[in-house]
Amino acid sequence: MKKLLLATAAAGFCGLFVTTASAHDTLTNMEGYAGYVTDFEMRVTHGCKGSPVKEVRVKIPEGLTRISVGANRDWKVETKMRKLDKPVPGDGGNMLTEVVDEITWKDPASPIPAGGVFEGFKFRAALPKEVDKILFFRTINVCETGDDKYVDLPKEELKVNDPDFPKKLMGFMTATPGPSPFLITRKAPKPQYPWEVAEPAKAEMTTQQKASAN
Repeated sequence: MKKLLLATAAAGFCGLFVTTASAHDTLTNMEGYAGYVTDFEMRVTHGCKGSPVKEVRVKIPEGLTRISVGANRDWKVETKMRKLDKPVPGDGGNMLTEVVDEITWKDPASPIPAGGVFEGFKFRAALPKEVDKILFFRTINVCETGDDKYVDLPKEELKVNDPDFPKKLMGFMTATPGPSPFLITRKAPKPQYPWEVAEPAKAEMTTQQKASAN
């Protein structure tokens, strides 16, 4: 059933973005493995009613940590931080007390032309461990004249395991001129790194240790 749902969702995404990808900001990957450190690219495909893009802002959803921005020599990059309610593990065993809340690319060597080209803005983050969670990345393109806001969220909660999820997601994407780009977390088939132990193996090891202790 789950494989069928994924196939249906994929078909829905293909049909949806044939008609809307050129009109909206989107992430190049709309699915990622829960708990993985993941590379993102926010793709900007056009300007604001004929005006070139001179600034791009991306709001990082809650639950993402270990956020870093890809090097971009053509744009000045600024980040805004957000305090965490409680520290979380970071790289090298360090505990993080704050994370990146917003990324802004501005003052480019030359703006993105109003049409006919696209540009990608790269960053990296660790996804939350919750599976089948929809993460919305609210994005604003600031142009030489005006702006485009892709900050709208669904009016009702979308649940990935709902059989009507592809239809409802497509309805959300087409019902508003400014739908937020999104990513759906999926269950990882294995740990991301070879030195990590899979969860079932961890549980088995713990049982063996208890038996030895007794």
